[in-house]
Amino acid sequence: MNKILGLLLAVFLLLPMSASEGAKVVVAPTVQLPQVILREALIQQATIGIEDYLQTGGETRRHTIESINVPAGLGLPDGRITYRVTLPNGVRFSKGTLVNVDVLLNGRKYTTMRCLMRVRAYDMMVVANKQLVQGTEITAQDLRIDEREYKGENWTYFTDVKQVLGKVARRGIGQGEIVTSRNIQNAVIIHSGDLIDLTAVVNGIRVTTQGKAMENGREGDYIKVKNLASNKVVRGKVIDKNNVEISVRE
Repeated sequence: MNKILGLLLAVFLLLPMSASEGAKVVVAPTVQLPQVILREALIQQATIGIEDYLQTGGETRRHTIESINVPAGLGLPDGRITYRVTLPNGVRFSKGTLVNVDVLLNGRKYTTMRCLMRVRAYDMMVVANKQLVQGTEITAQDLRIDEREYKGENWTYFTDVKQVLGKVARRGIGQGEIVTSRNIQNAVIIHSGDLIDLTAVVNGIRVTTQGKAMENGREGDYIKVKNLASNKVVRGKVIDKNNVEISVRE
């Protein structure tokens, strides 16, 4: 009977518990499982694993680590306890980060405790100092630097106001909102009808001729332009307000 009760206790301790539930569980040793790993020890190992992962990856932003769902604890037989920690999916900022804590007994894997943690990263970011209307050209007075949380979204934020000056709001940007690569864009620097220089490299030689823009364009855009020497309409890349570069197949 004692053996059965011990096994049931071991299974119960392997069940994941929330932070509030875990605090209510008292893990006690048994005859069969005299050693106990508490939930706090698993959180500590998961935290160490995350810190090592971030440091190895060169992460320097201020960050915090908290538990979301961690097993209540674990009972083990006699032996030397060590740990091995892995992050199978890496760190997912602001979302759940899975951390596998392998518990080793006398150097051999005894079990894996799966811990769900949350990592939040913060940086000094460029934010809107006031409401910005779509199409507004951004000036230094429109911006400030504040610490904000980086949530791992697929966009680029800026840490220097100079990186944003002269750009325009792609859409309305609210006061205090982070300025990102998704809500700003380059200003139109070439307008339809502008006379510009067309450049191309032919047989290793750079050739320049006069052209006419057929569309508005921002730096880096590809627009239609007319070669005034040949009257042909081609597409070219906007280099600056005076130059469009076209590709020529040799």
